[in-house]
Amino acid sequence: MPDQPVVNISVITPKPECFAEFMELQLAQHHTLRGKVEGLVGGRLFRSRVDRDVVLVTMFESEEAAQRFSRDERFTSHMARIRPLLERAVPGAYDVAYEVGSL
Repeated sequence: MPDQPVVNISVITPKPECFAEFMELQLAQHHTLRGKVEGLVGGRLFRSRVDRDVVLVTMFESEEAAQRFSRDERFTSHMARIRPLLERAVPGAYDVAYEVGSL
């Protein structure tokens, strides 16, 4: 049986006074890594309309690819930079149940 894609979803609440800085760092990370992460299928960053929370959705080809990136220095150093800016972050890994259209 081939590996199934895995989707990581994180609901992130930056400290109110750090929202702009968090977004700047997150967007810079996206531009730095775009097209350079083996096994990453794609991702989306959704920002609440009131600039309070963000939802980060990333899809990897497999659990192995997701785990490999979670240990990657590019990810761990980014997390070290943004962690002090956060009030809360709730990550989770999900399997695709169904798909309709494209996001």
